[in-house]
Order: sequence, then C-alpha cells, then structure tokens
Amino acid sequence: SSGINAEYGGSKVMMLGRQLNSESEAVKTEIMKVKSEGEKISSKISDLEDQLSGIHNGHLPSELQGETLARIHKQCIGTVEHIMKLLEQLDSLQTSDQSMRQLKRNTVLSTQKLLDRCDKMMEKL
Repeated sequence: SSGINAEYGGSKVMMLGRQLNSESEAVKTEIMKVKSEGEKISSKISDLEDQLSGIHNGHLPSELQGETLARIHKQCIGTVEHIMKLLEQLDSLQTSDQSMRQLKRNTVLSTQKLLDRCDKMMEKL
C-alpha cells in the first residue's frame, strides 16, 4: 500500500510533468556522458593553458621550452581528436523529444567551445 488514500483522505493526486520514454532516456544518458567527458576535457585544457601561459611568462628555462611546447602540442592534438569523437557521438543521437533536442544542441555548443579553446591555444604554440 502506498499510503496515498490514508494521507489524502482518499483523494487522488495528480502528478504534473512529463515522463521520458525509454528512447529519450537513452538519449539523455548518452548526452550526459558526453557532457561529463566535456567537463574533464575542459579541466585538461585549463591545465594546458596554464602551462602555456607559464612558458610565455618565462617560468620555464629556455632549454626546456621546446620539449614542453612539443608535448603540449601533442596533447592538444589528442584533445581535439577526443572532442571530435564526442561531437560525432552527439551527431549520431536521434530523438523526436524537443527537450532532448535542446539538451543535445546545448551540449554540441559547449563542446564546440572546447574545440575553439584548443584552436586558440594551438595558435599560441
């Protein structure tokens, strides 16, 4: 027994809101995975930006700069490839649910911003 009858004197309780169907729930799960990966990538990009800034501000001896810049460049390329895979994942998701489409759109935009950050960093290398 749920106890609804006793609590509300036998009245019916109407729940408002939409329940996601299984297709929408699966799409949402995938989008949330991509968002989570995007947050990890954002943190990684911030670390790389800090390293690059330190180099440009002279916090690294000149004899180590070339090697470090090459390592940062390689990590940027790997990060860009990872971002592109995430965008491909998002692109493969199909849904008719308007709220899921909006969530997907917002996630694509935030993921593209990560790509822009990498591009700007690569220009500084």
